[in-house]
Amino acid sequence: MLLGEQIVDGIFLDRPNRYLAHVQIEGQEIQAHVPDPGRLPGLMIPGRQVRLVYNPGPKRKTDYSLVLVRHGSIWVSVYPVFANRLIENELAGNKLSCLSGYKNFQREVKCGESRFDFRLDFLVDRMFLEVKSVSLVENGEGKFPDAPTERGVKHLKGLIDLRKKGFRTAVIFVSQRSDARSITTNDKIDPLFGEWLRKAKRASVELYGYNCRVTKNTVSIKKEIPINV
Repeated sequence: MLLGEQIVDGIFLDRPNRYLAHVQIEGQEIQAHVPDPGRLPGLMIPGRQVRLVYNPGPKRKTDYSLVLVRHGSIWVSVYPVFANRLIENELAGNKLSCLSGYKNFQREVKCGESRFDFRLDFLVDRMFLEVKSVSLVENGEGKFPDAPTERGVKHLKGLIDLRKKGFRTAVIFVSQRSDARSITTNDKIDPLFGEWLRKAKRASVELYGYNCRVTKNTVSIKKEIPINV
């Protein structure tokens, strides 16, 4: 999947708030939108190379979105929406190794008090699927979340309830970097999410994980990796 039509290189300077970064492009300091409101530990370090999408518009506060950060020898995507787009692309091509046999799928489906990323319709049952983007990796282990997420806990509770009603439910964690070999919960940051993910597993909510191949211009699903909770 292409990051965007116009991509430029920059140097990260600082991040005055969760959604804004100061970046140097060809010697000029500009402001860029940060799509990931998480803490992004170990990534947003002054002097790091970054890649930005140039996409000006009348309703935008900035002309740029910061989408990639250079981390050692790899690029890391810090655009959570890409995780959903990647899974959508895989579903459209029936290429997810963990799921097969569905007739069709829909995006952004409301059910009860929650809205889930996807609904998959099978011949005899239906699945509600939530996608989580993982940016933090330590010693090859992806950790989610990197900041407390009440919304994430709400989704898990909703998936458990739907599972009890007879529906298939699942969470797919997508690490938008190539160095994740497994994914687990970040209990130091959000023990409540970890607690509810373990409850979800015991309730037979399906858990899957994938890492990504990230280049200067593209992000794509690389391979399935285990979830350890």
